[in-house]
Amino acid sequence: MLNHNIANQNRKDGKGASRLAEQLSAKIDNFLILCVYEQEHKLEEDEWGEVNQSNGSLMGIPLFTNVNGSRSFIIWDRVYQESAHVFNSLRLLARNRLIRLIAENIVTFLLTKYKKLSPVFTNILNDKRLKNRSIQYIEDILKRDTFLVNDEAWQNFCKWFRVHLTEWVLEDMEHSLGKNKLVTLDKKELNELFYEYISKNLSSNNQFLLRFTDIVNAYTFDWVQKIIDFLNLENYSVQQIEAMLYLKEDTSHFEFPMTSPINELTFNLAVHDYIYVMNNSPYQSVREAFYKMCFHQNESDLWPTTALVKGSLEGILQIKPFKKDHYPFNKNHSIVKDTWNDVQVLSDLEADIFDALCTFFLSIAKHTDDIVEIQLDDLLAIRGLKPKLGGEGRRGGYEEKQRRQVLKSLSIIQKLWIELEKTIVYEKGKPVETKLQGRAFVFVDQNHKEFPITEESIERKIRYKVDQVFAKYLFGSGRQVALLPLKVLHYDPYRKTWEKRLLRYLSWRWRIQARKGHFLQPNKISTLLEAIGVRINERTPSRTRERFEKALDTLQQDGLIGAWYYEKWDEAIAEQKGWGRIWMNAMILIDPPEFIKEQYRPIKRSQQGKSMKHPSKELIGEVDEIIGERFRETREKYNLPLAVVSEELEISTSYLSNIERGKKIPSKKIQTKLLNWLERFQ
Repeated sequence: MLNHNIANQNRKDGKGASRLAEQLSAKIDNFLILCVYEQEHKLEEDEWGEVNQSNGSLMGIPLFTNVNGSRSFIIWDRVYQESAHVFNSLRLLARNRLIRLIAENIVTFLLTKYKKLSPVFTNILNDKRLKNRSIQYIEDILKRDTFLVNDEAWQNFCKWFRVHLTEWVLEDMEHSLGKNKLVTLDKKELNELFYEYISKNLSSNNQFLLRFTDIVNAYTFDWVQKIIDFLNLENYSVQQIEAMLYLKEDTSHFEFPMTSPINELTFNLAVHDYIYVMNNSPYQSVREAFYKMCFHQNESDLWPTTALVKGSLEGILQIKPFKKDHYPFNKNHSIVKDTWNDVQVLSDLEADIFDALCTFFLSIAKHTDDIVEIQLDDLLAIRGLKPKLGGEGRRGGYEEKQRRQVLKSLSIIQKLWIELEKTIVYEKGKPVETKLQGRAFVFVDQNHKEFPITEESIERKIRYKVDQVFAKYLFGSGRQVALLPLKVLHYDPYRKTWEKRLLRYLSWRWRIQARKGHFLQPNKISTLLEAIGVRINERTPSRTRERFEKALDTLQQDGLIGAWYYEKWDEAIAEQKGWGRIWMNAMILIDPPEFIKEQYRPIKRSQQGKSMKHPSKELIGEVDEIIGERFRETREKYNLPLAVVSEELEISTSYLSNIERGKKIPSKKIQTKLLNWLERFQ
């Protein structure tokens, strides 16, 4: 049974809807899809034969192999609510059935991968009782120790699927009836017609059902891979896998990780333990303001203010309540005093929550004006915090104290007000100087009305969007995002402040340097210390140096920097009086990890290839309709994220995704860009 609410920016099949379908989807009443299976799924002998040819590849083992044996029906939400107890039981049955299929998939993967290494695996393949016992064991683990125990994972899946289904049907209606006909329908007429079309597709359109099956397989395949990664199955020895699947008594010699169930949303965000955040100058300046503690009071304003000056950026950042009728208060008003108290408690925790909000928005929102919805606990989970233990060793959830800390940080972030007198944005690929002002993020209630966040807020769901300032940096070719190690959010915000701040600054710089590929540009130590809000201990400079070098060593040990070393530094200087001043002007080289250099390499290639105006004759003959397919295959072959490539080509992510999936045929100008890009990989 499938449900819906919002769209996901990173859709699994990458297909985008027409603009009309996107507009009309908001008028469609909430609905569910009920799938009734006429018989239980069984992996028969002929299917096992096909699996055996997959050589242990997960992609070769789809969870759903055909569209027979089931019937699907649309149910309006109002009908569902009238008989909720009946439909809830059906929903639970469907959920358990899918978990069983996932368990079968994992067992199949392991048996196929290891069957040539031990006769035990062949025995299990040929013995239905042993095979079912192995599947049952994995199924119990899935229901007990993974993100599948969380309702949120299922809700996200349902929301994602319903969006696809709605847009497919609306596009079918647009193709059949025409745009002019659809826009004249009122909401009731549109819903009635929608019901007719979706019922017809679910009952008799085999291509529609095959597409239905393909995207469910794509989504659940991601789940399977995450579970295998979480349980660390691919790193087990043959003996451990044998013991687990054969269920011998000696299974005690291996253990599954004893951590909290993995957060499904966090896994969707992370790429090799990196997340995406914005990388524009205002964003970095706001992050630094949290821990530099440079807020002061202007003569003309009551509110805490700090200057934003970085490169071509000039402006101010203030902390003040979001309601405009609060602004005229005098300095003795309780709201003004509370705001100044907020400044005193600013820490790296606010920077962590700020980055978390950003990465959730980039991953969920489809458009810059979208409102995204997350759980309050997501902001704890993404920071690597574990829920407290409940009864009988089960996880019971996060502490209220932890949640109140997050709410306090959110209440401060809500008050951020940005005024940029001068900044550079990109319009149609060209830099334009402009003025901007607005909030960092705007928080709204379930009715999309702005409301105040307090430590006492009962609401566990957080709904928000970016305001005008950051929205300008997320549009078209001006969009720029950077990879930030998830470890930054995991480091303790009070004991590992140097590490957190250094890594934020370095990640920002590396993304800027990626266009030229000059990652080993020397950094002046005074610049690094200024960036992380640290002043040298003039009395005992060795303390500052030791803590600074310890932070770099920690980052290197954790694999977050490749290496670091001084440039032309003579250690004998440290024995002289006043050496701290000389050390502050010394230069240091910090090499990014190989993963960062690999991910950013296409950006450098893009700059080098801009002089290439005409693609080769072989590529000019490419048929328009298959350019997207060839582009996608090349990108996936070299493991290049769509967001990075779209930025490299200065094409929006959503438009490039549509081209990849054949939903859009690129213009000649865009086509030339794509062909030039493809030629570099020939």
